[in-house]
Formats: sequence, C-alpha cells, structure tokens
Amino acid sequence: MFPLHDRTRRQICMAAFLGLCVLPTLVVTGWSIARHLPWHKQAEEQRISQELGLNVSIEAMRRTLPGVVRYTGVKLTDPETGQELLRCTELSATWTSMTDSSGKTRPAIVLAATQAESVVRGWERLHEVLRRRLECQAGQPEIEVRITADQWTLRSGDESQVFQAIEGGIGLMSNGIQAQLAFRLPGVNSSRPVRMRVVRNRQVSPPANSFDIDTGPSSIPCRLLATCLKEVSALGYNSRFSGYVSTFNTPDGWSGELSGQFFGVDLGCLTRRNAATATVGTADVTLRKVKFHRGRIDEIAGRIVCGPGILGGKMLAALVTYLRITPSPQLPIAGESLAFDHLGLDFWIDNRGIRIAGNCADLPGAVAVAGGRAILTQPAAQPQPVALLIQALIPETEAPVACLLPTPNAAKTN
Repeated sequence: MFPLHDRTRRQICMAAFLGLCVLPTLVVTGWSIARHLPWHKQAEEQRISQELGLNVSIEAMRRTLPGVVRYTGVKLTDPETGQELLRCTELSATWTSMTDSSGKTRPAIVLAATQAESVVRGWERLHEVLRRRLECQAGQPEIEVRITADQWTLRSGDESQVFQAIEGGIGLMSNGIQAQLAFRLPGVNSSRPVRMRVVRNRQVSPPANSFDIDTGPSSIPCRLLATCLKEVSALGYNSRFSGYVSTFNTPDGWSGELSGQFFGVDLGCLTRRNAATATVGTADVTLRKVKFHRGRIDEIAGRIVCGPGILGGKMLAALVTYLRITPSPQLPIAGESLAFDHLGLDFWIDNRGIRIAGNCADLPGAVAVAGGRAILTQPAAQPQPVALLIQALIPETEAPVACLLPTPNAAKTN
C-alpha cells in the first residue's frame, strides 16, 4: 500500500459518500416523488385506456411491492357516450408468471378487485372489449390474465344482482384463446360455483366462438345469460335458468345442446303482443334434451307448467284448429279469452313431428284445468307435423320460422 495524503483520503471518502450514499438516496427520493406526481397517474390512466379502448379514471395509485400496484377509485366509461360501465373501490395488479396446460411459462397479471359494480345497459360495451381481446385486436395475448373479486354487483335501474367469490381469466390454449368465469350467488349453499367459458377456436376457418355455462344447483338470471345468447332475452326480465348449455358458432348458425330449467318465463313475451293472441302468466319450462345444429333445432323434449293464466281468444283458436287440442264443451264463445287455474304438458319435437301429453292435476290427458275440471285435453291423433305448430304460434303476417324447427327429412339432411 502506498501512503496517501490526509487530504486525498478525505476527498476519496467524500466521493464514496456522495456516490454510494447521497446519490442513491436522491435517486430513490426523486423516483418516489415522481411516482406520486399527477402526471404519473395520468400516464397510467392513458396507458390502460389505450389497452381497453375505454376511458379510465383512477383516484389514486401506489406501488406497495415490486411488481404490485394498487389502484383506488377505478372507473371505466364509454368514450363516446360517457356512460359509466364499471367501477371498483380498489384494484390490485400483481405481475408474475404462470405455467399453462402445455407446460410453458408465460408472463401473467393477477387482478384482485374489491366491490366491483357494473350496469346491464353497459354490458354490450364490456362484451366488445372481451371480443377484441379474444380476437387478438387489443392487449397482449401472450400475457395470462387472472381476475378475482370479493363481490360484483350488476345493476339495472333500481334492481341489482350480487355475485360473490368471482374468479376468472383470459389465456392462450393450444387451439386458440379462452375466457372463463366462476362465481357464486348469495344464499346458495353449494360446493359448485356457476361456471362460464368463451373459447375462440383458431384451428378452424374462419375462427369460431364457443360458449359453455354450467350453473350447477344455482339458477341465474336469463338477462345475464342473454349477454352471450341474446335469444333468451325473449323469456322475460325476471326469468332464470338452471342447467347446462354448450354451443359453438358456425357460418350457418349456432350448434350445440342444452338441458335444464327455465323459471318464471313470461308467456306474454313469447306470444305476440296482440290482445287476442297474447298469453298471460308465468311458466316453468323443463328442457330434458335440446339439440340444435347450424341454427336448426334437431330434437327437443320437455315439460311446461303454468298457472294461473289467460289464453287469448285467437291463441286458443289456433291451438284447437292446428294442434287439435280438444276443448271442453263448456268453453266460452269462440274468440273470447280463456282463464285457467293450471296448465301442464309434456312435449317432444323431432323429425317425426310434435307429440303432446297432458300432465295436469292428475287428470288423464288434461292440458289445462279450471275449477277442478279439464278444459283442454291432449290431441287424439299424434304425432302431428311441425308445420301445424308453426301455424298455431306464428301469425300469417309474420316472417316464417320453419327453418328453426325439424322437418321430416331433417335427420337425413344433417
């Protein structure tokens, strides 16, 4: 060691102190201050907005650990209308890595939301965000997304539906990309949550979507199911579904199968809004088996239970004329509506036609009863052509829907 002058030693110590102590402290302090400046929050809002295609506002954000960011007061709004689509009290984002089903390790982000809320009328806009993600038009598909929430409230006017223990995510598969969601309903004691899944299959041309839902023992609002299957919106606002649906889209229409129960079906929504043809009442519909292929029903079997209710005069006449439902001699004058206490029937529709069996109040063959006696009974001649069902339910002025139901040669053409 060569000797150093005392002044030189002091200069070296001062330089080491400045470089190893003061400068890192200033850098960390400056970095911490910058993270809390308004422009940093605004930059984060702009970055997320570009990813989602929505306006994003954040009340505050802070980085608690490396790779962990906590946002408070998060709101998503439609950039065109300004309508609020979703909000949550707090959102935690954690960057990590996950191993997929094929054994590959991918970057991932885990989002944990607290007290999330959204509105039914804004769901289509959120669905558009999901569609763009599944079609790889937004975000980074190679990044796995996992979502959890303690509670999610779906609001519609003054009414709301609460979902609990939400878990979901978006990630790549061997044949495409999928989004899945699992949740529980308040007051339902079951070990099985409701599960939903949307898959974008890229191994077919053109790429196609599939949709699965399994409610387990729970029943979910049909208005929630209508976000993916718009056809069920015709069942009424208060209707609910319990069962299983598996569908996939083709260029010629949807294919798949369904089994389950629809509760609280508004018959007025299913029939035409004409005072003479309308049916008043709510029904429970059990579908034991439904198979459809390329937008056409191949086979359907189930049961309808309803009552009390009212059959419009024209609807009653159509059932008697076309489906050969046998009326009681004591029925009111033709053209008048018919009130009933209970209506119940089993039905089967396939390529052989339609069959109807009365299942009402332990009266053999009774389709509808009033005052303890049968007022409508099942047809004597069965099966009957599906065309008669179409004529009974669809006015002549309406567009034909025969393409939706099976015909005698449907089994051969499929």
